[in-house]
Amino acid sequence: MRQYVIASVLIILGLIAIAYKASLPTEAWQLSYLSDLSSALLVGGLLSLLFKIFQDKESESTLRRLLRIHDSVDELGLKEIMPEVQAYNFTDIIQNSDSLVVVMNDGLRWIGNNTVSLQNRFSKKSTTEIFTVDPNSPFVSTLAAKTSTSEADLKKKIQDTWARIEDAYNKSTKAGDLTIYSLKTYPTKSIFLTEDQLIETPYQTASGRASIPVFIYRKVAREDSPYNFANNDVKALRTESKIEKKIKGN
Repeated sequence: MRQYVIASVLIILGLIAIAYKASLPTEAWQLSYLSDLSSALLVGGLLSLLFKIFQDKESESTLRRLLRIHDSVDELGLKEIMPEVQAYNFTDIIQNSDSLVVVMNDGLRWIGNNTVSLQNRFSKKSTTEIFTVDPNSPFVSTLAAKTSTSEADLKKKIQDTWARIEDAYNKSTKAGDLTIYSLKTYPTKSIFLTEDQLIETPYQTASGRASIPVFIYRKVAREDSPYNFANNDVKALRTESKIEKKIKGN
């Protein structure tokens, strides 16, 4: 707004200078000065006005683009992206959600890092479903090669994961329901799904291990949202996966 005011003042002053110049006699000494002054004022005012109009159009275009990006993010439920999953604290979704679905490869590290939170979860009315790779799956050899470990060690990690989950449950007051599944196929990402939130971490395509990002979504009404996609995926997993352990809470 200030630039519009300044440009308008310059143009008005230029027009006043022209009008005053026209009222002077032809031999007046001010004529040459007024001619230069009026031209400078008019040119300066017009250039300032044109620049401001162009700037506003660019800003409006940028704003519209940003709003479109924001609308798509908001409509699909994306809350946050973090560059490393290690920076995300799973305690809240573990301890405070009513239902929790976890889909992982072997899951041993994650279970180990969240044992206390899982004990607290199992001590309240809740539903917990854990999906891991089937240790007898043909995928085990491929995953073992990808992560530079042996098939025997990977199978042991999966079985240790199941044992640690049961141990955490047995150390709780056993109020919640727990089901452990082995997958028919294999996970393409880690999934942590609650009644109102989805946390996803992708798996790298190359062999080895790396720091991976985490994507956090909230549940939204759109059927094509990432939350609903994951929820439908989990429904299909339940029908085709093998139940390894099912415990009903007190």
